[in-house]
Amino acid sequence: MTDTTPQPPKGGMPPFKRRTIFIKKSLQLRYMLMIIFSVLIGLGIMAFELTVTLDEIFDRYPVLVQPLYDNLLPIMTSFAYKLSLYVLCVVVISALVSHKMAGPVYRFEQVCKAIAKGDYSQRVHLRKGDQLMDLQDAFNQMMDKIEADIKNKK
Repeated sequence: MTDTTPQPPKGGMPPFKRRTIFIKKSLQLRYMLMIIFSVLIGLGIMAFELTVTLDEIFDRYPVLVQPLYDNLLPIMTSFAYKLSLYVLCVVVISALVSHKMAGPVYRFEQVCKAIAKGDYSQRVHLRKGDQLMDLQDAFNQMMDKIEADIKNKK
């Protein structure tokens, strides 16, 4: 029987082909909620400021602003649709951004579990564009030193 496990290319980095957006759901959902909540707070502040400003203008110049208030319902309906699309875009983008953080965290966990079982040859190899690249380098240097120390003690 032959081994069909994909081998890492020369250079030591195994190929990554993640197809799942939610690698660590709890971490990613918390990250996404923070992003979405921040955006919604910003939108709320903007809406409040716009309302206060329009109120002040209406109090000063009621005749000039009256046509705007007469057409406010269609304007607000259109604005609500656009806002819904904007929030949907924020959700999708936050999912993709959180994946760039959760994927490396997941990879570190898997490598740590393998090392805990005694496989000191394990190293973390992240995809280009992932977060935590500096941590990857520091971790791999640490494991190189540990593995060398273990071999020297034998």
